[in-house]
Amino acid sequence: MSNCVNFSAEQIFLPVLYGSVFCVGLPANCLALYGLYRLIKAEYALPVYVIHLLLGDLLQIVTLPLWVDYYSQGHEWRFGDATCRLASYAYATSLYSSVLFMCCIALERYLAIVHPLWFQSQPMLKFAHMLCLVLWVLIVGTQAVGYHVGFERTHNETLCLETYPKDHKFAIFQLIVMPFTFLLPVLLFSCLSLSIHRRFQRDSFMSPRKKKRVMHLLVLVLLIYVMIFGPYHILGFIHCIGTLTVQDRCQYESSVFLYGRITMGILSLNPVVDPIIYIFLRNDVRETLVPLPLFQRLVSSRSRGGSTVDDQGQRMSGSGSDKPEGGQSA
Repeated sequence: MSNCVNFSAEQIFLPVLYGSVFCVGLPANCLALYGLYRLIKAEYALPVYVIHLLLGDLLQIVTLPLWVDYYSQGHEWRFGDATCRLASYAYATSLYSSVLFMCCIALERYLAIVHPLWFQSQPMLKFAHMLCLVLWVLIVGTQAVGYHVGFERTHNETLCLETYPKDHKFAIFQLIVMPFTFLLPVLLFSCLSLSIHRRFQRDSFMSPRKKKRVMHLLVLVLLIYVMIFGPYHILGFIHCIGTLTVQDRCQYESSVFLYGRITMGILSLNPVVDPIIYIFLRNDVRETLVPLPLFQRLVSSRSRGGSTVDDQGQRMSGSGSDKPEGGQSA
């Protein structure tokens, strides 16, 4: 227990949740990366963004055992200062990478569907690799500034880069960053989804069923993003405003601590959700997983009542197509 907050309130909740996310998220993300490998070889750009999204998730997943130990011990870090900083940096970098690469995925689908002629004339695969490199540099640089502002002067021997109450400069930094990590992505997802919906209403280059699947996927992405990242950012905004305005900062920190930890728990579900949304709902990736014995059993159990046919009337077992959802090559 620090001078401001009681850590026992999360001593069971977060370790159990983080342990569950690790057990489910690690194999799910590795399986998803396996399924995307053939699409990268097929010269498509969309899987590049999905792979970087999943790599960011893996960066978060590999740190979870350390956090399970840390929170179960009542915020007593036992692995040294260097490991603490590296694990904290990796965890936060993963969260920011998820935001940016989800935006890239939505933007890629928008360009492929709304501007297909221009999209097909561009070297999108090369551009995707360059953009991902730029985004990683941006993410790492932003995190370096944030950790310098918020935790460079942390001297507590047991806490891992935590200060209670929150530092004023760090609260200001978070208020500056939050619109770019939540509000702008939500606006971007909404605008791109509306543009794609309008294009579908004007043109009939896709079957009605495939249009519905694309729109359902985009809406699902928006809803999941709001549900997972929304509570964390909304409470974070309230937390920062309170830090800058209230007089009894310690009492205020104690009153919001548990709610903040609950939002962190919700945020940790991101590595479990990403493979489900961006990988297993896609026909082309399901086809790349057919050689796996476990997947073969799953497919056979689903298709006992009849043959599985894709959206364009082709049998999945014989199509061999590596084209991403949406019908546009990259």
